[in-house]
Amino acid sequence: MDYELSLDTAVSNGTSNIGYLLGAEHEEWLKSVTPSALESVFGPGDEVDIPSKGYTDPEWYWVASNGNVWGIGWRWGQTRLRGRGGGRMENRVHPDKLTAYEFIEFLQEELGNG
Repeated sequence: MDYELSLDTAVSNGTSNIGYLLGAEHEEWLKSVTPSALESVFGPGDEVDIPSKGYTDPEWYWVASNGNVWGIGWRWGQTRLRGRGGGRMENRVHPDKLTAYEFIEFLQEELGNG
């Protein structure tokens, strides 16, 4: 990985589902990730309670040194890769497949099941 990640659950604003960046293998692995697994490694996540929209599980977010924001959340009980580009809106560079791959590899290593 060419950048550092720091946990910051306060950066969720402006993120969206970016699971389309994942290949089948990483997408399948991500489905197995649970809130309790993330909490056991990273501590408590950001509590989300919007049941009418399917958000009832905590979420975890990281800021990369390149400015991208990466997150793991759940909607209707399904694990989702969330994120957004870093920098000012007019210069924002959207996360790409390579950095998504690197983020998932980071999670697999941290969770011990990569």
